[in-house]
Amino acid sequence: MFGRTGVITPLAVFKEGKIVDGSRISKATLNNADIIRKKDIRIGDTVIIQKAGDVIPEVVKALEEKRTGKEIVFKMPENCPVCNSKLVKEQVDYKCVNDECPAIKMQKIIYFASKNCMNIEGLRRKYNKRFN
Repeated sequence: MFGRTGVITPLAVFKEGKIVDGSRISKATLNNADIIRKKDIRIGDTVIIQKAGDVIPEVVKALEEKRTGKEIVFKMPENCPVCNSKLVKEQVDYKCVNDECPAIKMQKIIYFASKNCMNIEGLRRKYNKRFN
């Protein structure tokens, strides 16, 4: 997941939607690579999910007892998945620093149109449909 500053946030994507607090969840934040390592969350793990702040789905932990041995240790990509520029690590975040990256440009437009800025209704949905 991209932010307007170029920060790439790892996401867990579930094969089947999960119900958490009455909402069907298909993705959840993994926050950053350091947290993934600390929690030892692997690709293919069975995980526990919660809504952080009652809103954002996040992976709490992996259920190690459910591992089969086929799980893959997560590694952040070295290059931006959109523009292929080299990613830069800043504290705990990995960031695309290419000002011409289409994903960053899109997020900047979405932020500009958001309620906190220009409050342009409907633009976010239009861009999300077009670029996702």
